[in-house]
Amino acid sequence: MVATYLVPVRTALILFPVLVLAVMLPAAFVSYRRRGRAGGWPTFVFYAFLFYLLAIATQTVLPLPADPDYCAGHTYASSPQLRPFYFIEVVSQRARGHWSPGALLHNPAVWTTALNVVMLAPLGFYARYARRMRLLPATLIGFGVSLFFELTQLTGLWFVYPCPYRLFSVDDLLLNTTGVVVGWLLAGPLGRLLPALEPEHDRRRYAAKVTFTRRLFALVTDLLGFAALLGFLFGILTLFGEDLAHRDTPVVILALVWFVVLPAVTGSTPGKRAMLLRVARRSGRRAGPIALLVRNGILLSPLWLTWLVLDLDRWDLGHHPEQLLLPVALAASVFVVGVWTPLAVLLDDEHRAPYERLTRTVDVAIVPPAAATPEPAAEPDTVLKGQ
Repeated sequence: MVATYLVPVRTALILFPVLVLAVMLPAAFVSYRRRGRAGGWPTFVFYAFLFYLLAIATQTVLPLPADPDYCAGHTYASSPQLRPFYFIEVVSQRARGHWSPGALLHNPAVWTTALNVVMLAPLGFYARYARRMRLLPATLIGFGVSLFFELTQLTGLWFVYPCPYRLFSVDDLLLNTTGVVVGWLLAGPLGRLLPALEPEHDRRRYAAKVTFTRRLFALVTDLLGFAALLGFLFGILTLFGEDLAHRDTPVVILALVWFVVLPAVTGSTPGKRAMLLRVARRSGRRAGPIALLVRNGILLSPLWLTWLVLDLDRWDLGHHPEQLLLPVALAASVFVVGVWTPLAVLLDDEHRAPYERLTRTVDVAIVPPAAATPEPAAEPDTVLKGQ
């Protein structure tokens, strides 16, 4: 029985890194708006809860039947169990008159019943501790989650299988919902022993800070958003029969609009706006298009230089020794962006990258009015109050 329960846990451990990558940027987007940062105890609580949801989801559907003819030979789950409190009778049958603590510990029906209660207890705990929910809405959400899981079992993983391979039981609904209530009740005393989740406190402390992680999230958001828009554009052009042999032109135009025109007009690329950042001069004025072109040209140089290297049809260093400049420039750009820039941002007192010193620009935080504090204004490269 233990091995059966460990299979979903192992699967959840394998899938969890993929899930983290999928939700990391949206979670950071929300976190910077609510708390002014994307780390700390609330982030740990969020990802722990995310792993818990993944674990109970895999617990619901795994292990899957390995036999393709499973439905022909197994019918125990074909009819739902609709008798409330039937688990008491099952426990009694398995006990066979032995009710000592040792006998109960070796009774698999007791363990199954207890696990059904424990299964959704963390959900009730999280609802009260992290979301400040009252008992009734937390219980209703827990009942809805349990019902979803039971229907998943009743429908054979939503009709992926031609028959149910896990039993729908009304007792599971009762026990799971009881677990939510237990978890909610425990969140009262236990929650007071844990750090308080106070978004406004974090916002006052961190909203004005421009950290390396925040800038990295903004850059990754920009690159993913640009790639998605470029893919959409190429898809539209292909749909209308356009020749993509000269695809360089739309790529350059779109890059100029995304990384130069938009921040010149609004102060931010879409990725920086998502993380509440903007680019400005040291004086606090908005950066101009030339400074933005040089700044982002250096920052993105490993990408566009790699593109030029791959786009070169024929290498002939004998007749065209100037072609050697491309890999040399690429290696230099990788060093500047991949080594020098992180070290400068992390170790330099002013946290300024080399391309920022060259263009006299800085990343500044956009602090919403609700998070503004009456403290004296900071240096231009530290904070720029809301727009």
